[in-house]
Amino acid sequence: MSGEDAGPGYSAKRGASRLRLRLPAHAITHQGNARVVLCDISLGGAKVFARADLPVGRDIVLKWDRFDAFGTIVWEREGLRGVQFDEPVPAPVLIATRDLQDAGGLNREQVGEWVAEKGWNFGKAVS
Repeated sequence: MSGEDAGPGYSAKRGASRLRLRLPAHAITHQGNARVVLCDISLGGAKVFARADLPVGRDIVLKWDRFDAFGTIVWEREGLRGVQFDEPVPAPVLIATRDLQDAGGLNREQVGEWVAEKGWNFGKAVS
């Protein structure tokens, strides 16, 4: 995906290469929680696929396996969202994430099943 495809304000030039993935993950916000698929990740951000309402500007915690990262949704296009992390993800976490993918990422059918399953839904925040 080029910068023009990603949306306004998104540069085509990246400071770090991206690791392509298909891993189950969760997006946690003040408004609720959703299942997402981690499509790629780098030191500074990630791309996720989601069916949930995750608008640009929303702060999230992205959780996958035993890892998490705080960030903000910075672009959206056709079910995909770009997350910019507040702090860089450490290189050992990226290596471990690559190992997770190598051990068994989701196939195409599993992607749809994962995001459609009703285990993690958006709703009203609990005060």
